[in-house]
Amino acid sequence: MKAKELRIGIIAVGPGNIMNLYRGVIRAVEIGKFSALIDLVYEPTNELYDILFLPGVGHFEEGMRRIRDSRLDKYVQMHASNEKLIIGVCLGMQLLFERSEEAHGSVGLGLLEGEVVRLSSRRLPHVGWNVVDFKNNFPRGFYYFVHSYRAVCKDEIVLATTEYDGEIFPSAVMHNKTIGFQFHPEKSSHIGNKLLQEVIRCSLSQQ
Repeated sequence: MKAKELRIGIIAVGPGNIMNLYRGVIRAVEIGKFSALIDLVYEPTNELYDILFLPGVGHFEEGMRRIRDSRLDKYVQMHASNEKLIIGVCLGMQLLFERSEEAHGSVGLGLLEGEVVRLSSRRLPHVGWNVVDFKNNFPRGFYYFVHSYRAVCKDEIVLATTEYDGEIFPSAVMHNKTIGFQFHPEKSSHIGNKLLQEVIRCSLSQQ
């Protein structure tokens, strides 16, 4: 029986790490020997992807402005309502929440209940390798971070935690089929590649 070909989309209008993530997903697909088509998404279409990535680095308000100006906010929300897998990375994870104190008055996508606040450390941004302690079977280990803000949310959606300068924060979250990674799997060498493969494998198992 022929393996199902996955459709993977990467939102490509926000600031930051779009091409790095694009190359990272391609690498994970090739190494994992998955059958998949990978698209950069610049505007809404009638196509629903099996996995939709929301990357980003930078300011919350600018990220949301670009998504709304491209009319992709409703498109991402439509994927959620159709129970498709959505994965936010770094700023992309933060945009999944309702709001951020980085941009008062700027509303997020609201797919996850909670808000984003500044890390308490005086040594910001939090840059470099740090341990991500997953609660599920995703690979625990050192992943690469670049951020100054963190999510505040209910414990039941926290998928992993990380400690920085004495503060423990959610480094991965999950609610239904919406997942957020505060770190950059595409910049996290072999373990990041392994995580992306596991995410793709999970999507395949749910088809």
